[in-house]
Amino acid sequence: MRKASLLALLLGMLIFVLPAQDQVVIGTIAIQGAEKTRHQVILNEMTLLTGDTVLLSEVPAALERSRNNIYNLGLFNEVTIQEIRLKEMLHLIIEVKERVYIIGAPYLQVEERNSYDLVNALLNLDFHRLVYGASLQWRNMTGRNETLTFFGQLGFSQRFSIDFNRPTLSRNRLDYRTGIRYVNQHEVIIGTEQGKAQWRRVESEPLETSWQVYAGAKQRLGLYKTLYAELRYDRYHYSDSLYSFSLEGGPPLSITQANGIERFPSFTLQFYEDQRDYKAFPLSGWKYQIFGRIAGGPSALASTNFGKLGATWAHHLPIGGRRLNFAYGLQQIVSIGDRIPFFTKSFLGINRSEFSGVSTNLRGYEPFALATTYMSVVKTEWKYALYPRQILHFDEIPYPRFQDLQFGLYLSAFLDGAYLRDDAFNRADQYLKNQLLYSYGLGLNMIGFYDILLRVEYSRNHLQQAGLYLHADLQIK
Repeated sequence: MRKASLLALLLGMLIFVLPAQDQVVIGTIAIQGAEKTRHQVILNEMTLLTGDTVLLSEVPAALERSRNNIYNLGLFNEVTIQEIRLKEMLHLIIEVKERVYIIGAPYLQVEERNSYDLVNALLNLDFHRLVYGASLQWRNMTGRNETLTFFGQLGFSQRFSIDFNRPTLSRNRLDYRTGIRYVNQHEVIIGTEQGKAQWRRVESEPLETSWQVYAGAKQRLGLYKTLYAELRYDRYHYSDSLYSFSLEGGPPLSITQANGIERFPSFTLQFYEDQRDYKAFPLSGWKYQIFGRIAGGPSALASTNFGKLGATWAHHLPIGGRRLNFAYGLQQIVSIGDRIPFFTKSFLGINRSEFSGVSTNLRGYEPFALATTYMSVVKTEWKYALYPRQILHFDEIPYPRFQDLQFGLYLSAFLDGAYLRDDAFNRADQYLKNQLLYSYGLGLNMIGFYDILLRVEYSRNHLQQAGLYLHADLQIK
């Protein structure tokens, strides 16, 4: 008993004399420069809050993570966090420079399935798919980070849409989203032959008229996890002329109904955790996403029934400081159903955004349009910073919200691969299916004003076809 008491006394003395690690308590958090944005919107992104006790050694990483979180809101040109230490208290000053929140612009474009066809159309002076209109985006309407978007387009196709997203101010916020889209077009893709999109056009009447109405809710589960649920109703009406365009003498690929009408409600659920540093062009961190969609119902409501399941993983790893970076991404999407309309399949080579944050492009295969019910994609990329991303300030510009310009220039080398399969009833074109696809090449990535990204890449695919391709989106998301 005496030995045990003596041992406890010695341990207590040892703990007493050991130097304690330096700790600080987070004091006040002041915010400067947020003229429109509610302060709570910014505080919701902080990893450190008033009253938290933290080791001094952990403060720099926590503040850098907080700064990135605030910047990823997309509301500010620049974010800085200053520290003021008074004894055991650490006070923080967050300074932001707000962006322009109302952006309206005329719209003039040649509507093509992807950037490869767009460049070819411009080089060949082929403007028969010319569209024109206007867009208006109003962000941060009342300082709560809401977004209201209008879009109207005439010409080759008529498209009109309204989308409204409204977050709450709570830290674990619930965002509401609703919108409507309308499309009317005289020329549509009815299928593929040898992996090439087949367009058909009728001057006297539209081949496709469609409506989409949706309402969704996004629940934020902490700083980096998000759950999104959406209810949607789609209605497509196809002209009788579509039947005369059937490929290889079979039924029209676009529809499953003889009356030319496809209609179905659907429910989409997505969960993702996003730990990337800078979402517009990540250089460190990871993200995974699980998603699914169930479409259809009783015959009174739906003309078809199908489902989709998918998952993605992306990882960005800095190597040897801030110059060199390696990234890889994995992606799988599976469609389930016996009567899947052509336009509801997953596509490689046709720009679609069925699930946000999911890229179905494969470098080197831009000339092809491949419809699939099973898609497995692996992407790898090495990036070297010729000019690391930073904020450039120009006092010469008279408008403060345009004085800060971000710029970065990165050289990349990549190796991608994919396996595709189409098991639907309308699997007329099996070109490049059920085999390994791969590509490799070099690229140049430029980051510009308001998170604009431009990629110029030279790619070669497994068919030994090579080309120079232009993109404006992130490849490994």
